[in-house]
Amino acid sequence: MKIRRHKKAQRILGFYRNNFNIRPPYTVLLDGTFCYAALEGKVKIAEDIPKYLESPETKLLTTQCIILEVEKLKILKKNLHGSYMIVKQFPVQVCGHEGRPVPASSCIKSLLKKENPMKFIIASQDNELKSHIHECVPGTPVLYLHGSAPTLEKPTENSQAEAMNTHSTITTHEQKTLQSLKRKLIGEEQVEPERKKKKTKNPNPLSCKKSKKVKKPQQQQQTEEGKSKRKRKKHKKPGSTQHHIQQEAL
Repeated sequence: MKIRRHKKAQRILGFYRNNFNIRPPYTVLLDGTFCYAALEGKVKIAEDIPKYLESPETKLLTTQCIILEVEKLKILKKNLHGSYMIVKQFPVQVCGHEGRPVPASSCIKSLLKKENPMKFIIASQDNELKSHIHECVPGTPVLYLHGSAPTLEKPTENSQAEAMNTHSTITTHEQKTLQSLKRKLIGEEQVEPERKKKKTKNPNPLSCKKSKKVKKPQQQQQTEEGKSKRKRKKHKKPGSTQHHIQQEAL
């Protein structure tokens, strides 16, 4: 189960890395609700969260507003004293509310704004805060505790839609430059366009006509007929030879 959970977490982090540039070392912003759940589930935040994210250099932060809110609540509820001791041990992120603190959820919302410019991973059990992130701040990973197991939420539909929009904004000129860079660095072969096959045309009807015989001139025909006839031999008469001899004797 642990191997499957870690693989699932890496797929989710890969989505945020490729589409929203959230890369290790990660920055995790913790609130009081997460620290309280970690105390109940006996989760060692400083050890288990970086191990789950597979990023040993993960930064775990909180804000002054969060610490002050938990400090006030521990007076009302004694069981929150442990969560106060946990949350105040983490470094404090400057939130801009020093001297005039605001509720923890409002403090986190002000840091996230609309595009999460500081690339936070929000660790919280606050359902109202999580729904705000899902609807208003796409591209923000949310981490919560399922019992004693750290769990990353799947990317919401808003995050997926935002990822599609960022890819579709690439112009054709940028696509061509990217392809040329790929060919130079990776040696990607150019894909030749498919040649269109020539359609078999029907034969020309004029070429199918029978050739007409050319009549030869009359004189040429007569000469050819004369050549074809055999020459007849003339036979001499028998009396003619004797008459010829007698004349020579005279």
